[in-house]
Amino acid sequence: MAILNFFLLNTNEQPDLFFSDGDKLDLDKIKNVMVEYQAPVSEDGNINGEGFVDVETTAYGEKEYIKSFCTAQGSLGYYNQAKLVEGVLKTVRVQHTFYSKSLIHLTEDSELIIKFDQSNDEIAKTKVKSLVESLGFETQIFRLDSDLMRKIKDNDRYTWTAAKIEKIEKKGDNTKKVSYEIDPSNDIYQSEVDELYREHGKMSHIQAEIPSQLSGGPNKVTVKLYKDGHRIVIDENQFADQDSFKNFTLYLFEELKKLKDS
Repeated sequence: MAILNFFLLNTNEQPDLFFSDGDKLDLDKIKNVMVEYQAPVSEDGNINGEGFVDVETTAYGEKEYIKSFCTAQGSLGYYNQAKLVEGVLKTVRVQHTFYSKSLIHLTEDSELIIKFDQSNDEIAKTKVKSLVESLGFETQIFRLDSDLMRKIKDNDRYTWTAAKIEKIEKKGDNTKKVSYEIDPSNDIYQSEVDELYREHGKMSHIQAEIPSQLSGGPNKVTVKLYKDGHRIVIDENQFADQDSFKNFTLYLFEELKKLKDS
């Protein structure tokens, strides 16, 4: 299961004099800087610090981008460990830390995509974002707000299958939030829940089938968008290989940006 966050770099609106070539990012310069921030790796393959791993440039269609793994320190909290100190057995409070793996795509159009494979790795999102910013950027998360979700829901190109509405204010009804799924193949009967509440609250989740004509990928991809954390969840098993999945994530970002601006 892939968990994605989309970001826009500050160079999206104002190109950086060092990192930009016209209105595009100079990916070779950025790659050279990222190599200087490589994560330290021991001879036995253990990660000993934060940084980037396997930095390379590639392309999706005419869009060039940097693909790199990123390691960031996370914590599972504290535990008590027995330790002999000068002949006295004591309890020492120790923090359990680890290094998580994420995948980042940084495009020439000042877009940043962070991908986690597990939900517990998401706790390192702030660290990963900071590592990218340490290269000389500022980042702003691409917000998955109620307005964008309603545009997806109301767009005939997409087939929505589940939704969640919060902050419901409906006269004569004390319901505050509701989650529901529909059968999109049933075009005879409409969802009564959707009829009751779709205009009376803020959408915080939507699941929809996004059409795709990318080579090697499925015709439709089920995508889940959440306002909480502005996260996108996609089952990678829908794709035959990782290349088609990566191409779809870049395509999806473009789709959502166009939709938000419409």
